[in-house]
Parts: sequence; C-alpha cells; structure tokens
Amino acid sequence: MTIFRLILQLVVLLGALLVHYGEAANYQTFANNHIVFPDDPNTYCNLMMHRRKLTQGRCTPMNTFIYDDPKLVIAVCQDEGTHYQNNLFDSRRSFIVMHCRNTGRFPNCNYRGRAMIQKVRLGCVQRMPVHLAQLL
Repeated sequence: MTIFRLILQLVVLLGALLVHYGEAANYQTFANNHIVFPDDPNTYCNLMMHRRKLTQGRCTPMNTFIYDDPKLVIAVCQDEGTHYQNNLFDSRRSFIVMHCRNTGRFPNCNYRGRAMIQKVRLGCVQRMPVHLAQLL
C-alpha cells in the first residue's frame, strides 16, 4: 500500500468521524451532507448517500437531506430564521426533508427514505449554516 493511499484513507476516516459526531467543518460540508435540490425521487436515498460519499468506508447509519433550494436554507441563518440560542436558528418556514436510514451492511449499504415536511434548527457560523441540529 502506498503512503498516498494510506494518507487518503486516514483523511476519509477523519472526515467520516466529523460527520458521525454531527460537527460539520464549514458550510460546504453542511451543504454536501444535508442540502439537496430536486433529484431522482425513485432512488433518492441510495443515490444521494452514494453521490455525497456518505458510504465510503462504512454505511452512515442515517442522514437527513433538506430537499429545497439552498438559498432558502441559507436564509434561515440570515433573515428568515428565529434565534434559538447560541449559534442555533429555527426556520420560520417548513422544508421538505428526506430522512434516510441504512438497512444494509457495508459494503452493501441500502437506504430507505422517509419524506417529511418540517421546520429545521440549524447551527450557523458567520450567517451560514454548518450543522443540522434537529428537525422541529
């Protein structure tokens, strides 16, 4: 195994740990893990979990995607959200969200999706979302 491949695997593992513990490093990580604008609804969870690289090295047990325009999600941290506490903001509007839960075993990750319409609570840094704190 080359040193490059070993370093790459270590970087992927560290990234997975950050996602696992619910800490998004920045807006791009948050957007990758949680924001989606309409895509193929028939295979939504499996497609998105694989496309967003949330099945590399292990099956992420669950993830929630916000199925809406990213500008509307960003607005929660700016002028369309209500301050909850610390850096947390609650959305005033409801979003379509897709909750994806793994039913398979690695490397055969298999996700089942459940669509919901809910408000969200976001962790914001510099008026940009970086963490999906919970569904309200």
